[in-house]
Order: sequence, then structure tokens, then C-alpha cells
Amino acid sequence: MSITLVCEDGTGLANANTYVAQADADSYFADRANAAWAALSSDQKASALIQATQYLDARYTFIGQ
Repeated sequence: MSITLVCEDGTGLANANTYVAQADADSYFADRANAAWAALSSDQKASALIQATQYLDARYTFIGQ
């Protein structure tokens, strides 16, 4: 199974499912020496990013830009 990430780019993409590209998350966690993130498969990382986006959308209301 291959999960396709569609990163929101600020234009309000209707099919976006993440706010962060996997490459950006990889860089973020590498800078913090997060071995747990590095050990995940690509699909596990994509799933985590989608879940994080769903959490943010459910928890917060974003107004404006």
C-alpha cells in the first residue's frame, strides 16, 4: 500500500490531506535526532502526518491566512 500525501500549499486545495510534506517532516525530525521517526516506513510517516492534520482540523479553527 502506498499512501499519497497531498500537501496544502496555501491555496485551499480541496484534496489536501496534510499540512506538512514528508520531506519537511523528515528534515525536522532529523534535526532533532528523532530515531523513532527515522525508523518508520514511508507509509507510516504519511499516515502519521495525515492523522496530525486531522487532529489539528478537529481541534482548532483557523481564521484568515
